[in-house]
Amino acid sequence: MKFTFFSFLSFFIGAVWPVKGSAQNAESFLSPQQFQIYLDSLCKKEKLPGIMAVYAKKGQQYFYTSGYAVPSDNAPFNANTKFEAGSITKTFTAYLLMSVLRDYKITDTASIIDYLPDSVKQNFALAHITFLSLMNHTSGLPRLPLNMELKENEMQPYAAYDSKLLFAYLKNATPRTKFKYEYSNLGAAVAGVLAEKISGKQYGNLLDEYIFRPLKLSGSKFSAPNAYSKSTGYLDKNTPAEYWNMNVMAPAGSLVCTANEMMRYLSCMSQPRSQKSGAVIDTLLTTTANAGNNIKVGRGWHMTEQKTKPIIYWHNGGTYGFSTFCAFEKGSGNSVLVVVNQFDKNYVSDGLGFKLIKLLQAGE
Repeated sequence: MKFTFFSFLSFFIGAVWPVKGSAQNAESFLSPQQFQIYLDSLCKKEKLPGIMAVYAKKGQQYFYTSGYAVPSDNAPFNANTKFEAGSITKTFTAYLLMSVLRDYKITDTASIIDYLPDSVKQNFALAHITFLSLMNHTSGLPRLPLNMELKENEMQPYAAYDSKLLFAYLKNATPRTKFKYEYSNLGAAVAGVLAEKISGKQYGNLLDEYIFRPLKLSGSKFSAPNAYSKSTGYLDKNTPAEYWNMNVMAPAGSLVCTANEMMRYLSCMSQPRSQKSGAVIDTLLTTTANAGNNIKVGRGWHMTEQKTKPIIYWHNGGTYGFSTFCAFEKGSGNSVLVVVNQFDKNYVSDGLGFKLIKLLQAGE
């Protein structure tokens, strides 16, 4: 079969399963029996290997699944099944970058030019790029570096792209746009690389220091998990996908985690556990740019503003094996996670995820 690299960010807001309802409709849909019937029907209709939907209502968590995490073993998803989060990783990268900048007393509006290797500093076409613009996709850097060779039918598109190639590209890069929203995996990768250079620590260690340990997300990894605990992702109905080795692009989409870990993370985003983390989160959730279609951007997170309900903070993700979506409401404890273990099914995960978070708000 043939396939090409795809867009990580898709906008299906209000386009799939629109919410019309009242609190009564929300409670009916979210009843355990009705929701399970719906999820089974959705899984069958879309011919998915499996789907996992988890939501927290005012802090109380509800877990549902249909189909299989590992179809070859008829093994369903559970709260400790690992999956690729895809571009949801970018929200973690923004969190740790803001934490590093705070600790080293660097403002996020500073140009990145002084923090790049000496060979790259001479490229003054990068001088306008700030740490903030890397996090809110206004740096002008393209979605992917132009010297990344994407081969047809390559299951590991990132594996060979290392820091040497990244800096070689940046040395001569000329951003196409400035100060305008343009979603960029490259920008998120550079954000993580700069956090490493400033702190002198590896990306995985920064995740541990600033997120996994403080938020008690023990067991999270940003590399492939052990076989016994991982779900199988599918490129299509019959083709299992490999977990990605993202090399230097890891900060853009490499996170592997469980539903328990991701829901804990969303809970901490909605209701920070400490004054220190709350200050970082408030900064991440501050509007910094307009992405169009009623979508704003903070640092890492996207947000959908509503006339009569609170802002929905969200991100989605995709790899060759998974389509993911997460969202939360600030302060209430309401949050949602949807995982489909198949490529290019974001219209399902995004659609159901937005439906769930809006129904949670309708039922308040």
